[in-house]
Amino acid sequence: MKKTFEYIALVGVTLFSFYYTDRVTKIMNSKDPVMENIKQYQTDTKTACKEGYITSEGVVLGVNGSIVNVSESYSNMQGVGYDPSLMVWDEISCEVTKETSIDNYIIKGNEATNSVSLFINVIDASLLKEITEISDTKNVKLNLILTGSILETNKDLIKELSTKGYNLIYGGIEENDFKKYLKILKDFNQKDNTYCINLGLKDTLDMCKKKNINSIKTNNIYTNSILLNTKKNLEKGGFYVYKENKNTLEELSATINFIKGKQLKIVSLEEILN
Repeated sequence: MKKTFEYIALVGVTLFSFYYTDRVTKIMNSKDPVMENIKQYQTDTKTACKEGYITSEGVVLGVNGSIVNVSESYSNMQGVGYDPSLMVWDEISCEVTKETSIDNYIIKGNEATNSVSLFINVIDASLLKEITEISDTKNVKLNLILTGSILETNKDLIKELSTKGYNLIYGGIEENDFKKYLKILKDFNQKDNTYCINLGLKDTLDMCKKKNINSIKTNNIYTNSILLNTKKNLEKGGFYVYKENKNTLEELSATINFIKGKQLKIVSLEEILN
């Protein structure tokens, strides 16, 4: 019995020692100028989530916020001194996110990003190389809307564009074609960041959510006069779909210039949704 009490007492002393050491360390750290600077930096730079919302047509996404992780940032600066470049950030998540919107169409990215995203509805890929050469010159990455059949027929070109950073979006309506599309994408290592888009032909939300893939939808779908139509309907967070044809080839450069002139960034779908 005596040994048992001695063992319990020893454990108690050890635990108290750890607790005391931890408390002393925290008190000392809290008075450290580096720690004080980090805490002030955290206060000055904390960005709250810009929450999205749900409408009758679908979801408008929010933009996650961020906050400095004080303890990890302090750990990085020990022995170095205060250096803002060594800050570690944590994300402050919104409630309306890409992950929580799998059951709804996403109709717009968050307006606070000052961004839009442009899509080419690929018909046969005959003009795709010329169209993407224009966007490359403008330092813009377009999103390419494809079916499984078009992807299969133009695999080498699409794979090259995918490697360069073009997002691939499924725009078909048939399940067998969708399976073909996903199978080819798997070879591209692009399975995890693909999306579906509804072009108004058929409700494809259920088909895509079965594969845990987000679906987007927009009313800004233009075959001709893409510059005029974009001018009339340009808004922050918007999605704009242009048909692969000669009109788009001729007007794309001017359309990009107009959007940039309105101080809006043109980004990929992946970026505007994240």
